[in-house]
Amino acid sequence: MKVLKKDQLQIMLQVIITVLLFRFVLFENLIANLGLSKFFYGLFLLAIGVIMYGGVLLYRIVLQEEFPSKIFIKNSENAYYKYLAVNVLGIGISFFVANSINKTYYFGFFLALAAIIYLYITQWRKILVFDNIIYSLIISSPFFTLVSIDLMPSLQTNEIQMPEKQQLLTISLQICGLLWFLYFVKTILLDLKFMELDIKHQRKSLATLHGRLIGAKRTTYLSLLPLILIIAFCVVHLNLTYLIGYISLAVILPYLFYMMKLWNAKTTKDFDFVNNILNIIIWLTIFSIVVLFFNLK
Repeated sequence: MKVLKKDQLQIMLQVIITVLLFRFVLFENLIANLGLSKFFYGLFLLAIGVIMYGGVLLYRIVLQEEFPSKIFIKNSENAYYKYLAVNVLGIGISFFVANSINKTYYFGFFLALAAIIYLYITQWRKILVFDNIIYSLIISSPFFTLVSIDLMPSLQTNEIQMPEKQQLLTISLQICGLLWFLYFVKTILLDLKFMELDIKHQRKSLATLHGRLIGAKRTTYLSLLPLILIIAFCVVHLNLTYLIGYISLAVILPYLFYMMKLWNAKTTKDFDFVNNILNIIIWLTIFSIVVLFFNLK
């Protein structure tokens, strides 16, 4: 599929599938009385999508200002109004989502996301490393938001299912944290892959400053951190035998192969191959949610 060859579209697809797996495979089949009804879950997805689309509009506006000789948008003023309207719509929908669980302060998740996207596009994307951290946080924010809104409110009630919900919340947040770290490594890897293009357009990154040879070694060392997190997760949850077996075979082994290839990567083709391996690892990590369901079931 051509969509899988484009990183941004693939990331978008990964985000959509992850939130769907969390909700319809894991949460609905294991836990009663979730925070969001199906209707408000749909509004949750709509709010996230609208706010993200607002970020795309703002990015085009900023690009038009940075490169006036090119055409990214036809009318900057109209585009600004459209951006504001889209954000108002997304934040407005998110208020109804938060109000549906009688926790209006959860509305702050969506408001913070819109603010972070604005600051990232207008200021932070030019700050080395920090821009990678924020971009990966924006990507993974729907995971954390869904898990929090669906599971945390009901933890405040006295139920027989309380221990199960607490366990599921903890494991789900750990998976979200791991996905954030993998996306963070991926952004560093993409900088190495597109280093020549960044040099052409005079964009600064760690890759353009120190080159690919140093960058490959540095990113390999950085990739040790997610590996440590994965191993620690397995040690903590040894009772989940199916999940631990799946992670050992489908995540850890490919990850070791990825690190070996990354250490020796030098050319654009090498980094493209390594990036494809990491994409597969992210997909396999996402589908661990399905294995977790069968293990807990």
